[in-house]
Amino acid sequence: MKKKILRACKFRREKILVIFLIMIIMFIPSYKVEAKTLQDLKNELADLKAKKAATENNKNLTDSQIKSLRVDIDNTQIEIENTKKEIIAATEKISSSEKEIEEKDKETSELLKFLQVSNGENVYLEYLFEADSYTDFIYRYSVVSQLTEYNSNLMESLKKLVKELEDSKVTLASKQKELEVQSNNLASKLATLKANLSKLEEEGTTIDEDIDAKEKDIKYYESKGCKLNQDINSCVTIPNSSGWKLPLTSAWVTSEYQVVRTDCIGCGGVSHRGIDLGASEGTYAYAAAKGRVAYIVRRGSCGGNMVYIYHTINGVPYTTVYMHLLEIKVNVDDIVDTNTVVGLTGGLTTGAMNPSQCSVSYAGKGGYDYCTCGGHLHFGVATGNDVSRFNANSFNPRNLVPFASGSYLKRY
Repeated sequence: MKKKILRACKFRREKILVIFLIMIIMFIPSYKVEAKTLQDLKNELADLKAKKAATENNKNLTDSQIKSLRVDIDNTQIEIENTKKEIIAATEKISSSEKEIEEKDKETSELLKFLQVSNGENVYLEYLFEADSYTDFIYRYSVVSQLTEYNSNLMESLKKLVKELEDSKVTLASKQKELEVQSNNLASKLATLKANLSKLEEEGTTIDEDIDAKEKDIKYYESKGCKLNQDINSCVTIPNSSGWKLPLTSAWVTSEYQVVRTDCIGCGGVSHRGIDLGASEGTYAYAAAKGRVAYIVRRGSCGGNMVYIYHTINGVPYTTVYMHLLEIKVNVDDIVDTNTVVGLTGGLTTGAMNPSQCSVSYAGKGGYDYCTCGGHLHFGVATGNDVSRFNANSFNPRNLVPFASGSYLKRY
């Protein structure tokens, strides 16, 4: 009975293992191995340089548009301020004219009152009938009429001025509103152009890094005597391997593989093509498989010190990357295996973080990094031996490297 139970348990374990292996194979991305020549690399370099030139042209055009918009915004603001001054002047003029109307109205009323009644007598009639002659009477009547008409015309003129000023004030207020809308629209366009310029600058940085990697690859293969139309794998052999190991002896997964995520300092829409493995600063980071060190980046703006390694696993080419290193312990063209220390983990930050600029610097024996918030190793995997195509060819390391099922990982 006991033997039957043991056989059943063994069979069950073997069944589970087979299912597990099948699942791993299902999730490993397929990759068609294609021969690549030195000429192919040079053609890709030419394409990258053309892409860089186009990006630079777009940057210059966008920068020119930004400068033009800023001039428009400044001119609009000046026009708004001038309109505000005109509204203030019109308001003051209306107030002054209304006060003058009030004073003239009062003067006219008092004059008429004086002319009509003085000491109980009608002075107006007395003034007229004291004329010495008919001609004098007409003259006196004309004086009184002109005086009354003058005051009346003055009142009408002032009232008309007030009406015109009030209409002008309404027109100016409407103009101010239109200018403010225009200013807001220009500011919105400026913000969009700035965002586009920032994106183009990021693309330019990535292209520069890709060009640098491609030029180093070409230089490397030329140094090995590769011919233009020769398969580079035939003149340079990357050590073949049959398996993978975790790059740290043990670690916690602090961030999973995601195409887009919000990073630790609050910057949204950040590509995270790898797994973050939490570890104390200075922890040994090992090569995940046998291979050749292809490319090294020191003090990268986002990733700090980085090492790229080319592998051939069961005849299929792969590339791994190790980011946020405190120190790099290998050199380009070194042959490494799973016991080789690639570098020491870094990733610690010092100083205040600035989410608005999405940039953080950390001081640690020459380390400098914009995209990290704590001690860890960023580990990524991509198909192919091409650093410049790493992001495009990347996939979740969990699909290939023997990670544990949970968040805690242990090398074996």
